[in-house]
Amino acid sequence: MERNARLENDPFITELAEKLHVHGYYAFYGEHYNESDMEQYRKRLFTFFNNIVWIELDARKKYMIVDHRGRNTVMKLIDGILNTRRTLKANQAMKGTSTIEVQREITHLMKLMRMLDFTTFRT
Repeated sequence: MERNARLENDPFITELAEKLHVHGYYAFYGEHYNESDMEQYRKRLFTFFNNIVWIELDARKKYMIVDHRGRNTVMKLIDGILNTRRTLKANQAMKGTSTIEVQREITHLMKLMRMLDFTTFRT
């Protein structure tokens, strides 16, 4: 279900804030969430959280992170994706298929991991 972050009384903001407090992160799945929607959510959530990090793994997976606990969880999720991509790359190499696209994904995910590794959150 697509959310419209520009609505003034969006009930999703309350639900999002609750999930961020509990888990430290929230996963957005689907291509319909874009950067302008996330910026609107971020502006509305600054009253609840000191720090909000938004990362986009690909067009379908995006995460909003608000604390170290959420960052660590998302890093573990990315690590799992990296493992599957590395396996895919090895399988493609064994078949003699091009691994360029998979290597791009791996490089992108590694950059996100490095960025998250150096992200600090005020408490």
